[in-house]
Amino acid sequence: MKIRFYHAPDANCCERLLWILDYKQIDYERIDVGLGDVGEQVRLLNPFARVPVMEVDGIALSESMAMAEFIEEIAPSPALQYQAAFARAQVREICEAVNSSIHPQQNGSTVRFFHPDWSREQMRPLRAKWLLMNLQKLQSRLWLGSQFAVGTQFTQADIFVAIIYRKAVDLGVTVTDLPDYEHYWKFLMSHESIRLSCPVAS
Repeated sequence: MKIRFYHAPDANCCERLLWILDYKQIDYERIDVGLGDVGEQVRLLNPFARVPVMEVDGIALSESMAMAEFIEEIAPSPALQYQAAFARAQVREICEAVNSSIHPQQNGSTVRFFHPDWSREQMRPLRAKWLLMNLQKLQSRLWLGSQFAVGTQFTQADIFVAIIYRKAVDLGVTVTDLPDYEHYWKFLMSHESIRLSCPVAS
């Protein structure tokens, strides 16, 4: 199986998939494109002309949740999901909270649609405020069974949550605004296999 992964720097949807691929030590070809013009190849592969996009034996797959599920199915070890149905649903719930309820509204392309005259710097305070507000809301559903996001092991939920938290910090949210998330981040980074595979580890 040949995997080509189209990635844009500083794009947290892409960072999720990079983390999953590298944590599972899957061989893939990484193709970096720009945050602006993603190029003709991506436009041909994805009707929305955005990354991430994955080509699997020449067939395109887009949307990070679909790719995360696919990778888990073709490479179930080391596991990033549970075996029990309800626990799996809880992981998906957190991933979708990030993917559908938190991420899209702060995305630079979304903000630019409503404010086409804004620079990236002008977008930052609005994006940061949105992420802070919604990460605070999400917090009540996290770390209920252990210091991992869902249950007692490292899962896709940890990757989705940690990546969006680091995006918030990059946009100007201070670690003192989200102390429990910062404690959680340090907990994740204390695990060597997690830290070494993380694309945004400092």
